[in-house]
Amino acid sequence: MRLAAGLLIALAVGARAGGWWLLGGAVVAALLAFCVPRTPALEPNPARLLAATRLVSRLALVPLFAAVFAAYLFPDQPWAGAVVALVITAADAAGLRLARYARAWLLGVLLVAGAGFVALSFAIEPAQPVTAPQFTIGGLCAAGAVLFPLLPRHNPPWLAGSVVAVLAIGAGALYQLGPVRLALSGVPVRDALAALDGQVLDPLLAGVVVLSTVPAALLALGEARAELSWPRVSVACGLITAVVAVLLDPDQALLLAAAAALAEVLVTAVLSMIAGITVRAVIAAVLAVTLLAWLPPVYLLGTVAAVAAGTVVTRRAGTPPR
Repeated sequence: MRLAAGLLIALAVGARAGGWWLLGGAVVAALLAFCVPRTPALEPNPARLLAATRLVSRLALVPLFAAVFAAYLFPDQPWAGAVVALVITAADAAGLRLARYARAWLLGVLLVAGAGFVALSFAIEPAQPVTAPQFTIGGLCAAGAVLFPLLPRHNPPWLAGSVVAVLAIGAGALYQLGPVRLALSGVPVRDALAALDGQVLDPLLAGVVVLSTVPAALLALGEARAELSWPRVSVACGLITAVVAVLLDPDQALLLAAAAALAEVLVTAVLSMIAGITVRAVIAAVLAVTLLAWLPPVYLLGTVAAVAAGTVVTRRAGTPPR
């Protein structure tokens, strides 16, 4: 669900950064996700720092999904994203959780929708000729950075499936719209359907948007709550995400989520190397720094400030949530 919700905007942001190398960026992001080391056993202070980075990276996904929801269903109405974030916060505070079977059904529906989009994209000849990609290392790294927060970690089969989905859907969107039109799109999947004369599918797209963004935001907020010393603070965190959803458009929210996710990986890799240097940890640290270097600095600065604030409310290692 996280991948489906994020791709609704990441296709455009990745194409803006790397054009056809959006697909190469998916491979780079997958390599980083595969190399992320397991969380090491740490002393209380480093453990709290790591928990704060996890908290921020999860919370950063909530305004992203809320902003995507608003962009597709309520264009030019950024307040709709705040409403979604508030509803998600209220639902989480009320104890609403997604059962495993519900997540399985949602995943099945989204897989069918993605397969249908790919089939349509390649079944119809595009209006413009397919252009050859122009390689730039910056475009490759920037595309990898924006795709990384959408990929699973510590689960190779799921990671492999997610990368295949990104490559198939990304190739379909690039084939139909071309890198320039895709990069300029604010709602890339809807514009790709329009290029296919598939406006009749807009109601189905609206359903996909709801079924991906709302559950993904609820799951992200739940994961953030697990890092808090006091679960009730999750309500305040939810209110903050609602404000961020209004202030940032989906592109900006994705860049913030990317910076937060990469910062989490960098901190995890560096702290794991205290216990012992491993090849995976070194690769993860180097890739995280490299991808962060191609993001606008303001998002990294925002992440650092949020992590500093998050250390106050995160729990120490070994302390169960209350």
